[in-house]
Amino acid sequence: MKAYQVVAALLLASTAVGGAYAADQSAKAEPAAVVAAEKTADKDVGKLSADGAQAFRDMHDARLAIFNADPKDAKTLIAKAEKAIDKAKTDDAVFWKAENKLDAKLNQIAEKTKGSAKTATDDVTQEVAWLPIDGQLVLGEDFVATPEKAAAIKKANESVQKGDRKAALETLKLADVNVGFSMAVLPLDKTAHDIGEAAKLIDGGKFYEANALLKGTEERIRFDVLDVNAVPVAHQAKATTADTKETTSSTVATTTK
Repeated sequence: MKAYQVVAALLLASTAVGGAYAADQSAKAEPAAVVAAEKTADKDVGKLSADGAQAFRDMHDARLAIFNADPKDAKTLIAKAEKAIDKAKTDDAVFWKAENKLDAKLNQIAEKTKGSAKTATDDVTQEVAWLPIDGQLVLGEDFVATPEKAAAIKKANESVQKGDRKAALETLKLADVNVGFSMAVLPLDKTAHDIGEAAKLIDGGKFYEANALLKGTEERIRFDVLDVNAVPVAHQAKATTADTKETTSSTVATTTK
């Protein structure tokens, strides 16, 4: 999928990154997007981290509190962000991937961001843990509308509105609609480290420094796309291989007897 069109926002109520972050992203004229779970083939497609999204939201709100000269609120919010990011460390939505393996086209957006921050390491070829915090379904540019596919997209959108991600994906797969899942991700370890350091700075009354640090953390958002249609194919191939081995073993056993 070389280009993308939005099908429907896939922001579940518990995971949506809302408020000021949504406003910031719309101002950049690009939807929040991103990410594939390469290391865990059987995990839910496009699963997002509720705790990761909460940590990001609290972190951003802490910045706003600093801007509004409200140190008490800033301390409360950054403390909440610390708790949320600690919980996110054990989230099964986390996946490992090298930064240069993320979607190149979507990351041109991040690279153009003013003062775009580095990830946990300057080596973009080294695998790091990524935390998916936001996402949406997208159509490939080769999509050709037919009455059947249009009906499937409408049904999928209805499922999304009800918060039923799996039903939406199944509907699109069955209708052979070329669809992907695009997600926004943050480097987990670096984000956790920055939030902890920002908490120390805020406690020490260094609000300007804390704000600057958190700004850099927000700019570490990267993007990736998972080809949803490829997932069941991989699973089917895996199952077929297993079946073949089992059949072969049975044949060998029978021959031996």
